[in-house]
Amino acid sequence: MVSPMPSDNDAGNVGFYDAFAEHFHLIFEDWDASMRRQGQVIVRLLQGPERGPILDVACGIGTQCLPLAAIGYSVEGSDVSVAAIARAERECAARGLHCKFRIDDIRTLATAPKSSYAAVMAMDNALPHLESDDDIVAALAAMRSRLLPHGNVILSVRDYDSLLKDRPSCMPPRFYSDAGRRRIVFQVWDWSDERRYRVHLYVTCDTARGWITHHFEGGYRAVTTEEIARLAKRAGLGAVSVLKPQDTGFYQPIILAAAE
Repeated sequence: MVSPMPSDNDAGNVGFYDAFAEHFHLIFEDWDASMRRQGQVIVRLLQGPERGPILDVACGIGTQCLPLAAIGYSVEGSDVSVAAIARAERECAARGLHCKFRIDDIRTLATAPKSSYAAVMAMDNALPHLESDDDIVAALAAMRSRLLPHGNVILSVRDYDSLLKDRPSCMPPRFYSDAGRRRIVFQVWDWSDERRYRVHLYVTCDTARGWITHHFEGGYRAVTTEEIARLAKRAGLGAVSVLKPQDTGFYQPIILAAAE
């Protein structure tokens, strides 16, 4: 089955994640510790069968898949980035875990069987990469059709409700220590209109060869949690709720929804 041709924005984001895959862990002070914390939050949100199956439709290099698999959940992951999936497979094998990873388009989920999952996830601000509300509805409808009866969708996005008030040009830098050396992670945002911006992500590392900077560029369309909640209802999902970080312990707001 062939997925829809990506728009210019979607195609650019595939390149963003292909380039970023080998460096993704560097945006965390301790990637393994962060995975464990995120896995614990997701477990508290899961409902239905205790051990899945769970589908992560924007799995990247496995930040959410791997900790869930480590505590016994049956997990599958998909992503449009070939490089991200390749790294997720390597990380999974290195940890002696068992996950199924596939290349797939979030808008169609052509490789995922329908009516098969207790939960479908799309974390880490994946949906705002999509170019339009119609694309988001298509993605949410594809997620819904993959759920078992009473299954749940779990989404996380940036807090655009507050960010759209000021449309910041950058995010504060984060300073990490790597065995006595320094690492700096920061973002520059170039807004093209009231909703769309290009993110320039910089990871600068203090190495034995001197300072090395990696630059990655992608695109987003700022969509608020309430807008996504409305789009989830358009896609046929029910029991939609928005949880703030202080409610869950996750670093982004989370939208929960259920199959009806």
